[in-house]
Order: sequence, then structure tokens, then C-alpha cells
Amino acid sequence: MQYTSLEEVVIKELENRGIKFRSQVPTRTGFVLDFLIGKNLVIEADGPCHDGSKNKRRDRFRDKILTQSGYDVHRISYKVISDPEKFKNWLDKLQL
Repeated sequence: MQYTSLEEVVIKELENRGIKFRSQVPTRTGFVLDFLIGKNLVIEADGPCHDGSKNKRRDRFRDKILTQSGYDVHRISYKVISDPEKFKNWLDKLQL
């Protein structure tokens, strides 16, 4: 499976923490989750293409559908992922 450089950073940190996860998980809603931890915790690693207002609206719609389907969705920006300290702090707050 091919991953983006951002996804590779997330994978490495989750693995370093010993967190079991699945990646690129298809759902009944038709969406594919970047990362699924347990049955319902979702991490979406958003690259620069998510910055535009059209994409933000699409992401909010997608998150609403996923939340209604029982998922706990957490989006993280490439700006946070690319800063190791901020990224680790962000993960700490999820209490994984």
C-alpha cells in the first residue's frame, strides 16, 4: 500500500507508541478512513489540499456522516504533523 509522507509520519509515531491501528479502512458509508484505532477512533491526516473552503465543507460533511455512524473523528493538519513536538502533544491529548 502506498502512503503519503504525512501518513508515514503518523504510522511511525503510532507504531513507536505501540498503538494498534488499521489504515485505509473502507466503511459502509463509502468513505475510506486514514487510520482506525479500535472500533471507532478515527485519525484523518489532512494535507494541504484540505485547506480550501470547498474541501473544508466536504470534510465537515464527511465527518458528520462518520460521526452519525458511530465514529469519533479527529482531524490533524499537515502543519501539526510536520512539527514533531506539536504532533506528539496532539496524540497525547487523544489519550490513546
